[in-house]
Amino acid sequence: MSTRLPLWQGVIPIGEILAHPDAYLGREVVLVAYYRGWDLFGEVGHGPPLTRSDVAVADATGAIYIAPAGPEALKSLPSLQPFDLAATDTLLRLRGRVERSEGGLLYLRVIAGEAVEGLPAGVLLRVRRQGGLAGFDHELMATESGTLYFLDRRIHRYTRFSVDVGEVLRIAEGLPSLSGKAYGTPVPDGFSYELSFWDRDQRRALTFYDPSVEPLPEEAMRILEVIGRWIGEGMRRLTGPVSAAVEALAERLQIPTGEVEVVSYDPEPRNWPDASMGCPEPDKVYPPVLTSGYRVFLKARGQFYEIHVDQAGTQVAFCP
Repeated sequence: MSTRLPLWQGVIPIGEILAHPDAYLGREVVLVAYYRGWDLFGEVGHGPPLTRSDVAVADATGAIYIAPAGPEALKSLPSLQPFDLAATDTLLRLRGRVERSEGGLLYLRVIAGEAVEGLPAGVLLRVRRQGGLAGFDHELMATESGTLYFLDRRIHRYTRFSVDVGEVLRIAEGLPSLSGKAYGTPVPDGFSYELSFWDRDQRRALTFYDPSVEPLPEEAMRILEVIGRWIGEGMRRLTGPVSAAVEALAERLQIPTGEVEVVSYDPEPRNWPDASMGCPEPDKVYPPVLTSGYRVFLKARGQFYEIHVDQAGTQVAFCP
């Protein structure tokens, strides 16, 4: 697909630059990446290389700071505030030279840039899932190589992992068959899924709402099931207690962990007055020890489960 998309032609993924800095140092490159302001999600992982005016950009492979080569370098960009979370959905195409600061930090000295419509190089699908009881805000990018980039925008943590590339391609091929712009009905505390994908060489967008109130078309349900599984795996990888809950439920049900979907979890720990962690078993006595942990809500084979896990991920309690 990349050879058919003018937006991607000549573009170097940020991860490639970070993996081989000596090969790109001093070279002029082109990036297509999302604006991230003052590294608002911690994707670069260090402070600005030059001044507080430096801002970050990120694609599915990595993140890097940028700095203008002169007063005219960023003239064509829209007005973007480095503290504005809404601006982090703005996709930029940047041409610049890879440089290293006196402190040894890589950055891109931008010669010219513009805001563009599309997706970063190699990305076939981008998803923003928002809502739920805990007010989640997740970002997922699926690439043509089968690598997924998952970002929890609330807790500023991210992970990358691989899935079946054929599954990614099937989702990418199925999305253009959905001709509408939105499916389902918004509900309080329900999830919304904002999807961006390629339809031939044009970026398209559509929204799925939580299907618990209004059923979605069969193809939309198939796609949403896969996306939900991908997001669940991303959540599991970011949170140790979530992983412990998934593994405990899979063991209890004697099923693979891949069949357990993470619906939601507490982003902040809570305290229970005893070792039952709020899920006491009948006729069992628990030590009155203050126990901190998380509530995790899972789904497996059509059933929902509430599981409480201590902060270390070593104790698990199944709630009735």
